[in-house]
Amino acid sequence: MRLRGVVCASAAAVAAASVPAHPLRAAPPTSRVVAAAISLPPNAQWITHEIVNGEGLEDIAERYSVSVGSILRWNQLDPKRPGSFWVGQQLKIQTQLPGRMRRKHPYIVRPGDSWESISERFHVDRRALQRFWNPQEKDLRSGHQITIWVEPDVTPEPLPTADLEVKPVQPGAVSVGYPDSGRLVRGVKIPDNPELYTIRNPDHAFGSTHAISVLQHSILQFRMRTGFEQPVLLWDMSQKRGGRFGPHRSHRSGRDIDIGLPLRPDYVPGVSPLKNAVDWEATWHLVRSFIETGEVRYVFLSRPQQAGLYRAAKACGATAEELDRIVQYPRTEKVGIVRHSPGHTGHLHVRFTCGSDETDCQEF
Repeated sequence: MRLRGVVCASAAAVAAASVPAHPLRAAPPTSRVVAAAISLPPNAQWITHEIVNGEGLEDIAERYSVSVGSILRWNQLDPKRPGSFWVGQQLKIQTQLPGRMRRKHPYIVRPGDSWESISERFHVDRRALQRFWNPQEKDLRSGHQITIWVEPDVTPEPLPTADLEVKPVQPGAVSVGYPDSGRLVRGVKIPDNPELYTIRNPDHAFGSTHAISVLQHSILQFRMRTGFEQPVLLWDMSQKRGGRFGPHRSHRSGRDIDIGLPLRPDYVPGVSPLKNAVDWEATWHLVRSFIETGEVRYVFLSRPQQAGLYRAAKACGATAEELDRIVQYPRTEKVGIVRHSPGHTGHLHVRFTCGSDETDCQEF
């Protein structure tokens, strides 16, 4: 199973220079203290840094361009007192460089993985990966979860895409009429393609040849661009002959499909907070992959969820013009391609355009 989230560098992260590598230590220092506190400009921000096995206070101080003494003072720590520092400890730090925070990335070991291949893919130090971050893993075993601390300005190398492909779609299936009152003629089923997506209900997975072809190409492009490893879950499209399909108001003519919002790899149902479930950066790239085909009329998503998509798009470098063209949020009028629709909180509702051979298909 694929398990990876998408990381977009924030503007601050892109602007920050790379942090030089330092010799790794198994524990923070407890003897050497104290650079004088430095006065920080008013635009500094408070962040929380989790101490990672193998890094010392000097490493943390240099990462955020602050002094060791300041870190000690902000957190009321005594370096001479045993037990003042531990792995996993949360430190408060005031810095102008909040974008230098690393991201804790849970990774599921795949067949053929090695410490070397994983470290190269995520651009991390092999010794840190094996000895400090995952000391409990004596030997890599497929299916086991390990921890990787990824630098903010690094995008992991995509997985090999040789196993990703578009499956043939049976020709002749056409959409007739409007999405909320039409029908599907000679409807074809979305081909099984588990490397790209997972079909939730095969009885509700019928569509037009045009729509299904665009669907596959869009998800393929998304996977290849991002290396996203989580499942992409296809919910309802249409029934075999289209027509009324409760509880949906549309989904009648084989060119509307609901797609579950991509989830973060560290989200555990029933354990993790639901508000932290969605990988909004991945969602933005998925939406872009659909829109770039030129064959998508609308993407419906409730307004509160659009706020998460909007923030992720900005973090991923979307321009103001691109956001205005694509996302309705923060506006209330009906503009853009991604539009508000009540109830669309856990999924994207993608509506495709009519295909060139669908002469009786009607756009709104």
